[in-house]
Amino acid sequence: MKQVRLGLIGAGERGANCYAPYALKYPSEVKFVCVAEPLRERRERFAAAHGIGEEDCYEDWRMLVSKGYDLDGVIIATQDRGHYEPAMGAIEAGYHILLEKPMAESAEKTREIVEAAREKGVLLMVCHVLRYTPFFIAMKEAVDRGDIGDVQSIHHIENIGYWHFAHSYVRGNWRNVEETTPMIVAKCSHDTDIMNFLLSGKKCRRISSFGSLSYFKPENAPDGATDTCVECPHNKTCMYSAYKYLEDRPMRQNFRDIVMRTEDNQAFLEYLLKTPYGRCVYHCDNDAVDHQVVNMEYEGGITASWQASAFTLDIKRQTKIMGTKGEIEGCIEDDTFQIKDFATGNIRTVQVHTPKTLHSGGDECIMQTFTEALRHPEREADNLNAALSLQGHIMAFAAEESRRNGGKVIEL
Repeated sequence: MKQVRLGLIGAGERGANCYAPYALKYPSEVKFVCVAEPLRERRERFAAAHGIGEEDCYEDWRMLVSKGYDLDGVIIATQDRGHYEPAMGAIEAGYHILLEKPMAESAEKTREIVEAAREKGVLLMVCHVLRYTPFFIAMKEAVDRGDIGDVQSIHHIENIGYWHFAHSYVRGNWRNVEETTPMIVAKCSHDTDIMNFLLSGKKCRRISSFGSLSYFKPENAPDGATDTCVECPHNKTCMYSAYKYLEDRPMRQNFRDIVMRTEDNQAFLEYLLKTPYGRCVYHCDNDAVDHQVVNMEYEGGITASWQASAFTLDIKRQTKIMGTKGEIEGCIEDDTFQIKDFATGNIRTVQVHTPKTLHSGGDECIMQTFTEALRHPEREADNLNAALSLQGHIMAFAAEESRRNGGKVIEL
């Protein structure tokens, strides 16, 4: 088997800790030979893990691309507003690309990336990892077999999780739309994509949306709350206190590792309380909406709705597909869904095996798909289609436009 040679642009949580571990697990299949990352600590840690020499480490992605490496492909996993330029640069250099979502901060730039890749003849895969999971592949197979007849409607819920939302969309990198992308794009372009995937690429014709930032605002702070947790009188009782990163709940441990990977609690606290993650969630510079609902009409009269909310205990996605002969309902984190037959009343439970990695195995599965596509460019598959990813992006941007305009119906 040919060993695929890759470069990484952006050695943060997604690039270094979600996709790149595939090369450590299957070293005979994949090798990272160069990396571009502006933060020295991340760059050096990634290089050490993957045996990359200092001469192949770069602060700026432009240096990596200009060196003319003999690469099979590159992974671009920078922050949202840092996708467009390296993607266009890598396309111009002729590199095949696995690009983190969202592709860019606007629908126009997203279209430009897809069109440039098409014109250059390079493979562009987008990290819409849900469609690569065993769960959604099995669900789509049931739909395509006609197990529930003709699909009439889909309802989908994105339970973001209260702690995840506070970490990422109040204190963290996606808190402010001007610095990144709207929550419905940054977080939920996964969800528009998975509905398009389940509907085999049927086009969404109209979309509307409602939502707001209702809770994480100064007027909802407890009396006497301060700007930071370290000096706040409520730091022992507030459920959003930064000190609760030290609790043993899995959700908090996961996001603790994103802040700083260490087993030294004192070192972690000293670092944490100097970062944005030590701020009071009611006194941040955030404007990301904390709950939003989207309504869609697809061609053929199929309707779909989905909602995303910060106000949930768990991080999970729930999906219900309603057809003329039955319905499918399940939660990806549970590894099961049920197919309910109207005529017989039979209920069949489908159990899938999911690799225990992030996104229910999607991160590992997309790496396997990407590297296989690089080895066998002659093979064509629907799930490699960046045009389908583009459709989901356009829907997410349209939903935000609708929300900002009082729920106005947007014609696509």
